[in-house]
Amino acid sequence: MPDFALELSFAPESTAAVVAQWEALKAAGLPSQADHRSMTNAPHLTLVAATRVPESAVTTAREVVGPLLPTRIATRGLVLFGQGARVTVAHLVEPDAALAAAVARVRTSVPDLRHPVWTPHVTLARRVPRTVLAEVIDVLHATEAADELTCDRLRWWDPEQGTIEDVAGA
Repeated sequence: MPDFALELSFAPESTAAVVAQWEALKAAGLPSQADHRSMTNAPHLTLVAATRVPESAVTTAREVVGPLLPTRIATRGLVLFGQGARVTVAHLVEPDAALAAAVARVRTSVPDLRHPVWTPHVTLARRVPRTVLAEVIDVLHATEAADELTCDRLRWWDPEQGTIEDVAGA
C-alpha cells in the first residue's frame, strides 16, 4: 500500500517549470517523472509521508500551513538520494522559516513517518542508473530551472480511498 501524504502543489508557472525539466529528460531518453503515469504524479513538495496519518494531522496542516499559502520556496541545486545502483535526482529546496516551523509542527503529530527527518525536495527522476547521471545532469543544466517555486495548495493523498483532495490554498 502506498503512503498517505500531505503535499504542497505548485502554481501553474512553477508546475510548468518542473514539467519542462521532466520533459527534457524524457526527450533525451533518460529516466524522468514524466514517465510516471499515476494520478498522484504532479510536481509537488512532500511535507509528510507515512503509513498512516491521523485526521488531526490533516487538520493541523490546514491550520498552520494553509494560512501561509501561497508561499515561495527557493531552489538550491540538485541532490541525489539513494545508495544503490539507481538514485533519485531532485531539486533541493529551501522553505522560509515560517513554513519550516509549520511543517515541523505537523510532522510531530504523525507516527510512522517514512522519513523521520524532512529533506525538502522536488523530484525530477527516480531509479536513475548511476551510469547515466552525467547525462541527466547535463540535460538538467541545459534546461532552465526556476530559482524559486510558488506553492499554492495543500493537498491530501489518501491511498485507501484513492483520492487527492486540496485541503487549503488556491
